[in-house]
Amino acid sequence: MKSFKEFAWRILSVPYELIFKERMSRDATMLLTSSSHVATGILFGSLLTLVFNILSARILGPLNFGNLGLIITFGNIFGLSMGLAIYPMIVYASSARDEAEQTTIISTAYILITLLTVASVASYVLISGLLSQVFRISATLLLFSVAYAATYSFFVVTINPLRVFFKMKTYALLNTFQSVVVLGVFLAFISNNIRSWEGATVSLYVSYVVVGLLSVVFLRKYITLRFDRSWSKKIMTYVWVSVPGAVAGVCLGIDRILINVFSSTAQVGIYNAYFVPSMTVSLLLWGIFNAAFLPYASRSRDKGAIFVKITKPVPYVVIVLVPLFVLIERFAFLMYGSQYPFSWELAFFFALAGTTSFFLAAYSSLMQSEGSRGAKVNSNSGIIQFIALALLDVLLIPLIGILGAVITLIVAYSITIFYLVLRRQTLGGSLAEPHTLSGDG
Repeated sequence: MKSFKEFAWRILSVPYELIFKERMSRDATMLLTSSSHVATGILFGSLLTLVFNILSARILGPLNFGNLGLIITFGNIFGLSMGLAIYPMIVYASSARDEAEQTTIISTAYILITLLTVASVASYVLISGLLSQVFRISATLLLFSVAYAATYSFFVVTINPLRVFFKMKTYALLNTFQSVVVLGVFLAFISNNIRSWEGATVSLYVSYVVVGLLSVVFLRKYITLRFDRSWSKKIMTYVWVSVPGAVAGVCLGIDRILINVFSSTAQVGIYNAYFVPSMTVSLLLWGIFNAAFLPYASRSRDKGAIFVKITKPVPYVVIVLVPLFVLIERFAFLMYGSQYPFSWELAFFFALAGTTSFFLAAYSSLMQSEGSRGAKVNSNSGIIQFIALALLDVLLIPLIGILGAVITLIVAYSITIFYLVLRRQTLGGSLAEPHTLSGDG
């Protein structure tokens, strides 16, 4: 009698064989195995994170939930200057020749990121008054956003080297623990009658710092004060090439900023209520797979073949994701309470946006694995995406509000995906030959 593990693996291999018309290769097996380890932990953690978001929305109400959404949006913008060296660290360390070289790359990146974070936080604090006027938010909200950027960057840079060494079980465990901590701290605040966006934000801070410190403990033998000038130059070259796209990328939160300008913070809260169970869940699902995918793709000599592999199942994934996101949204709104009005129309469009964001993340991640050439393509795609978002948001949000913002997401993501597909030959390998999408790669 076959074991449950063998049975489960067969269930996974059947759709693979139907879609690709071939048996699972060794690489595909390794990638899915690593992803399954991540999924086991992260899916449980994501459930706790969803509980945190639902409780935040229900307890804080649309206005304060909108404040929390703005903090995360601005935190991502401010975190740009702190975390740009993270992805070249993963790409170069994953493709390094041996463990000693990996350690050198990671240590060099850590030193660069530390210096950039300290300089960034100091700069943002010094001009906080000016920034709060420009973004039309309070100085308090802005400083909370800067703190969010610093703590989240610390979390991301400390946990990601686990992916380089394919310590996927530890990576999944720590991600799950982050969800446990944030929910636990938030519940502690609630039990002490502290029901504010400040309490929810501090819960996030604590979770990022605690798990970041635990990651350092797990990786202590790979973290030294070794600084290599040649690797520093390579990392910073990648950073400078990716800056334009990264700037455009973090400004994608312009939808919430403009909703706050043209409508109200409470409307930002309602927008965020749809965004969490669709867009955030979409990125979570991709993050589970990407934990192993980016290091794997960085090591691969034929990234063109990988492009073909991730393109073939697109129709099947669409059929699964769109109704899945609609159902998750409906469930979330039942939990939010009556202060959040639900619309099937908005739910459907957010489901489409979540699905397109999933594919955009996939193609962007693959392009990222190509090094500085791929980073340049991603930069251009980020600029295209931002221009489309900015123009359509300014046009549609004043006319049809939240619906205009989500339609903008779908259009901008689709345009960006189309650009990345057009630039697929950057990946080389199988795509450098005349047959690109017709073969099996």
